[in-house]
Amino acid sequence: MKSKHILAAALAGTLLLGAGCGKQQTQEQAPKASTAVEVLAVAAGEMSAEHTLTGKVEAVNAVQVFPMLAGQVVSLPVKEGDQVTKGQTLFTVDTSTVTSTLGSLQQSYAATRAATDQAIANARITVEQAQLAVDNVKALFEVGAAAQQDVTKAEQGLQQAKIGLASAQAQQTASLAQIQASMDQINKQVSLGTVTAPCAGTLTVVNLVAGGMAASAQPAVIIAEDGKVEVQVSVAEDVYTNIKEGENADVVISVLGDTVIHGTIGPLPAAANMQTSLYDISVALPDTVTPPIGAFATVTFYTNRRADALHIPTEALLTGENDEQYVFVADDFGDGETVTRVTVETGLVGKTDTEIVSGLSEGDRVVVKGQSYLTDGEAVRVVTGEAGLAPADGSDDAADGGEG
Repeated sequence: MKSKHILAAALAGTLLLGAGCGKQQTQEQAPKASTAVEVLAVAAGEMSAEHTLTGKVEAVNAVQVFPMLAGQVVSLPVKEGDQVTKGQTLFTVDTSTVTSTLGSLQQSYAATRAATDQAIANARITVEQAQLAVDNVKALFEVGAAAQQDVTKAEQGLQQAKIGLASAQAQQTASLAQIQASMDQINKQVSLGTVTAPCAGTLTVVNLVAGGMAASAQPAVIIAEDGKVEVQVSVAEDVYTNIKEGENADVVISVLGDTVIHGTIGPLPAAANMQTSLYDISVALPDTVTPPIGAFATVTFYTNRRADALHIPTEALLTGENDEQYVFVADDFGDGETVTRVTVETGLVGKTDTEIVSGLSEGDRVVVKGQSYLTDGEAVRVVTGEAGLAPADGSDDAADGGEG
């Protein structure tokens, strides 16, 4: 009985050993799994460097309106955002302190006129009497009842009377003119209490409140003339020297959504801003685009344009030691595809693509997904789309295409 058990155990061991050898042989004969990758052919075409900066919507011509008369704001019929026409009343300022002396000046004017009118009337009477005396003396002289010197004396009296009349008239003119000038000055100041729009446009700033005080320390209101706006953005010298007036710039204004607006670069400034050392650039917007003034905008400038540059998706690039940049190129030798590690030299960097200066040729198939898992000469399996992209070891982590 014991011998039977020993024989059975030996037979079982032999079977297990045979089974193990068969499994090992199967594993050695199984082909190594290839890495699933996506590839994209190197293309040649127009490319440029992109510089994205933050700007702000501002008025093309901002007209500042200052109060010409300090005082309390009596009325303020407008508010920020209102459309105004040229000559429209913006606000009024209390003028009571200015007009307080106007009444006394008007009384003085009336009294002065009355007094000088009387003086002129008296002078006219004197002239008339002197003229009558001359006529009488001449009549007596003709009949021999008066001497020549009597005639001369009467004529001198008439001349003095006329001078007196002219003096009274001149005195009236001077006195009344002085008072009138004071009243005109007051009336002019009173007119300054009503401030009107110097142009048509949109009110962008209103620094007043009804009942508050108006002063000339700051503009009371600011008007965007004709409602025209543009985007103002400050750029560094490397961007400034590579852009030109009339070139396109893409603008995204957050309050209007994510739509890309094609703007036009305006006249370039002759010098940098003294305070920021940056160059203030204006970007004109299409007439159909009317964002609110003060809204923030993202502006993308395109520089160093290339008409026929080789380029690949930036995500295909990997970085090795000593900042070496490289890619994997898929090769088909008939017995399956493998990849070759290729060192490249890059140039312009765009929003999604990077220029390849050397290392690749047009049409080369560059791995753009799954490259992080590859080594030089490794077998690959080219797939389309992200489905099926997974490491060759069978784990669940999808290839992310990031830099290694």
